[in-house]
Amino acid sequence: MPDSFLHPESDWNSGHNVSGHVSSHDGSLNKSYLKRYRMELDFNPKDKVFVPELPENYAWQEWTWKVQEMHAEVIFESFHKEMDCQIFSSFHTLGGCSMLMREICLRAEFVPEATWLINAPEGPCGSIQAILQKGKTLAIQNVGVTPQHRKKGLGKALLLKLISSLESYNLNKITLEVSAQNLAAIQLYRNLGFRKTKLIYKEILSFFIPS
Repeated sequence: MPDSFLHPESDWNSGHNVSGHVSSHDGSLNKSYLKRYRMELDFNPKDKVFVPELPENYAWQEWTWKVQEMHAEVIFESFHKEMDCQIFSSFHTLGGCSMLMREICLRAEFVPEATWLINAPEGPCGSIQAILQKGKTLAIQNVGVTPQHRKKGLGKALLLKLISSLESYNLNKITLEVSAQNLAAIQLYRNLGFRKTKLIYKEILSFFIPS
């Protein structure tokens, strides 16, 4: 079974049945999968993108190497208790998130202009990063907002800030992945013009599968 596989579009209309099992040859259940969507946004650098003002006492922080660990902290706080932890082992620990962030920003395809932090008075609370892919495509890696700062429009602001920072890039589309059960995120992406293009099942890590 590959790491991810595609299903017909008829399966895409619901966030239910987000995980499934695959039987081994002897009939036992030995693998589980989490359902995710790949979503795409057609990109036109000539389009003017309005970035909403951040709430009072929040501020943007552009990418520098000095903020690498701040991104890692936001990724950890945003995801270590979420369903994505079932398929991405890096999210389990701050050290894992630090390693993940280093891997992202050391890649030749890393896009520093599309990598942003949002700072609150007590510290960083929002993060987004991206890399270039073949076919004039930009792939968003993580859109993270820490739990205590959610429902303030920060996720939308991060996405619009990223899009508005790409005027100098010759791109055709922007992509991201999201778990099918994360209905709020899916609705946000749809409102910004993203559309579902692929249905993917990713294997749940073995220590999350009930015996």
